[in-house]
Amino acid sequence: MKQFMKIFSVALVVFMVIASVQVYSIYKGILGANNRVPSYDENWLSDYQNDLVTLETYEAYISGGNRVNILIAGLEDVRTDTIILASYNIKTKKLDMISIPRDTYYYKEGFRSGFQYVANYKINAVYSGHGIEGLIRAVEDIVNVPIHHYVTVTMTGAEKIVNAMGGVEFDVPFDMKYDDIYDSPPLHIDLKAGPQVLDGKNAVDFLRFRKNNDGTISYGDIQRIEQQQNFLAAAAKQAFGIRFPLVVKEVFDAVKTDVKLSEAITYATSTIGIKSENISFYTLPGNAEYMQGVSFYMVNGIEMQKIIYGIYNIPFEKATGN
Repeated sequence: MKQFMKIFSVALVVFMVIASVQVYSIYKGILGANNRVPSYDENWLSDYQNDLVTLETYEAYISGGNRVNILIAGLEDVRTDTIILASYNIKTKKLDMISIPRDTYYYKEGFRSGFQYVANYKINAVYSGHGIEGLIRAVEDIVNVPIHHYVTVTMTGAEKIVNAMGGVEFDVPFDMKYDDIYDSPPLHIDLKAGPQVLDGKNAVDFLRFRKNNDGTISYGDIQRIEQQQNFLAAAAKQAFGIRFPLVVKEVFDAVKTDVKLSEAITYATSTIGIKSENISFYTLPGNAEYMQGVSFYMVNGIEMQKIIYGIYNIPFEKATGN
């Protein structure tokens, strides 16, 4: 099966959040103009011990969190091969990125239900039937926070972004040699281990890699996400030292987004670099299970809630006194 690239440079993520970095009033204006109304799921809170957080309290924490949430999706034809939720705190300049495995199980009565083919319940199938708005809805259901903006990118767009950055310095962990003559176009990956500057093509090859020709290395989806996050961490160290507004302008046509170019350029000019230590990566917690012979990634709701509570500084347990 053809595998799509696994790449989203941190420069792209920052490009999506800069529209809310400048001042809080601008941030409020952008969210006020957003026509998506979050629908918080009270049942999502029901597993908490001692009913610590009510729906009203939860809504208050989320709405007052000074955060802009961006859904980033990499497209493989009509499906999404890569899904990342980037959440940026405009006051603390803290960036949190949650990778969502493409095999994540997603069922919702009346929206994603009634399929005869069980594989349609994978989250990477939502886009083909409901577009980006449907994917936004699905991710909001899973993480229970509102998504304010989106960006989609293709393999060609990803190459352009990395090239606009001047490549990314990265330490390839081992020799990567893989050929797939049946891919369109045929895929040929040949990367040597060691520190090097990956241009757009080589970066995409690295992030598309799943296994070696000789079978000595074979990645599952979670392992590929780990490699993706390693690459993003390396890109972060470089992205914030470049002439960011010029890069934003150059890569703007490489993505599809609901942020205007004029807004992006204006806000990028006044953006202060985010420190790499203020960037955190997560993978949607869960485990692999089979359903009717099809492999799914089943979300661990409690652990997902802990991640969101941590990002928004919501107390997960009641304080205990002496």
